[in-house]
Amino acid sequence: MADDDCGCYVRPEVGNNILIGSLELDMDDLEWLSTDEIDDCSQDLTREQWETHVLRFARRMPELGLPHQPRGIVGVYDVTDDWIPIYDRTSLDGFYVAIGTSGNQFKNAAVAGHCMAELIGAIEAGHDHDANPLVVTGKHTGFDIDMGTFSRKRDLHGSSMSVLG
Repeated sequence: MADDDCGCYVRPEVGNNILIGSLELDMDDLEWLSTDEIDDCSQDLTREQWETHVLRFARRMPELGLPHQPRGIVGVYDVTDDWIPIYDRTSLDGFYVAIGTSGNQFKNAAVAGHCMAELIGAIEAGHDHDANPLVVTGKHTGFDIDMGTFSRKRDLHGSSMSVLG
């Protein structure tokens, strides 16, 4: 579940737990890292981060109450300027990327894998994806997926500008 008003998204976790993530509200202090800083980034949840997320979710579901013990994990994820991932070839022939997923594409892994397989197959067979973006049909839904949306050369366009993409 995601709630733009309280700025969090949640999902159930094993052991009667709930994982809470941030939607990076305008009032939040974001920590941007260079590629040189990633390996040294702290993976420890601060008390302030824990309280912020728990209190936000408590506003959404007050009947759950508040936990008494801080617990959590912190992670680093990559984002693009419009928070929409890039599923595309690179400028180096034979190399492809699925990047800038803002940490949320785990739930789309099967679809992303299918799209990448179709994209790679088409490009390796001579399709000019830059001039004529590939359209992939979903295996189970039959819906068309315009891969130009995820092109490294796309025009930046509207999105939620958040981890929701």
